[in-house]
Amino acid sequence: MGRRGFWVLGMVAPIFFTISVWVLALLRPGYSHVYNTISELGETGSINAQAASIVFIFTGIMLAIFGYELQRNLKRSDQRVWSGVLVMLYGILDFVGSGAFPVDAGGASTTLMATIHVYATLFGELAAVGMPICFLKDTEGVHGWENHRRFSRVVFWFSMPLVLFLGYCIVGHTTGVLDTPIGLAQRLLVGVFLVWVMKTAYSMRR
Repeated sequence: MGRRGFWVLGMVAPIFFTISVWVLALLRPGYSHVYNTISELGETGSINAQAASIVFIFTGIMLAIFGYELQRNLKRSDQRVWSGVLVMLYGILDFVGSGAFPVDAGGASTTLMATIHVYATLFGELAAVGMPICFLKDTEGVHGWENHRRFSRVVFWFSMPLVLFLGYCIVGHTTGVLDTPIGLAQRLLVGVFLVWVMKTAYSMRR
């Protein structure tokens, strides 16, 4: 695939990840999309830990390559751009990090590997929050991005209550207990960011 085709990965990665998570959940008895996090699909000792790791890492690599292409596409001589960098960080930290450093059994984070997982995903999500707002700054005054700029603004503001919802679920969650809808909160937020990635990729097809 030539460099000009890398934008396709921005559409393939979210679809691949969504389908894979659904399939992995089917293979995990008792798993709940509402109460279990996505990371728990790859927790240490689970029946599909290796498969989940491959899915997370492969998705992250595709997102990182797409982020590089976005960065190259948005490059300007009058200012630094950050959108592509943040997409790359999102892919590397949140996805590759999740695959390379799984959480402990039950979604716990008592070991060093699991602790790295927690911080990698945290900083990965922070990068994701910044993607749409940085895109607005990076494309200011640039012709051809008007529609996606409006979409990015909506995505940013829509993600704010979802961030608070996920924060509430994390604070009230006890490891190994199906209490807060942390899985639902995580999926809604990740879904919003991946839809933004797909829409960005689609806008780059020209």
